[in-house]
Amino acid sequence: MGSRNTSVLFFAAIALFLFLHFPSQTEATIPAELVSKVCAQSEIHSYETCVKFLTASPKSLMVSSAKAVAENALDMARRKTTDASCFFAALLKRKDMNPASKAALESCSSFFKQSVTFISLDGLSGGTASLDLHSALDKATLCKSKLSAAHVSIKSVSDKLEEWGNFYSVASAAVYAVENPEP
Repeated sequence: MGSRNTSVLFFAAIALFLFLHFPSQTEATIPAELVSKVCAQSEIHSYETCVKFLTASPKSLMVSSAKAVAENALDMARRKTTDASCFFAALLKRKDMNPASKAALESCSSFFKQSVTFISLDGLSGGTASLDLHSALDKATLCKSKLSAAHVSIKSVSDKLEEWGNFYSVASAAVYAVENPEP
């Protein structure tokens, strides 16, 4: 019985050693120059946060070109836009919402629902992705204006808008890197 425990312990030690001494799949697959190029252009203040967003999806483990990074970033931004629309729709179901807040939240839900149609991979192929993303940003800005005018101050709303803005920024920087390649 003792030799079986020793064998298990030995293999566990080898597995731990290999895990700690080999790069993760993320580090090994996304070329550092692509990450640097995108994160340098992103409006996110933290390089580490930008990298975290770029590698947040399992698809990010498979990218090897600027276009693939942009496609992945657009896909994540589209999902975050859908999440934001659903988030605002869920807030509307609360019974304790005042009418002014409810109207602003309805607008936000509608704006983000419209934005989902702007963010697509077709824009990347057609060279309109940056324009499409800016249209989505315009809708988010309209949402913020409606919330401000209605004096809506809900922390989860602010957090959701900030999160969306971060994903937008990374997607925008990734698209810029594809649409404006360095010579």
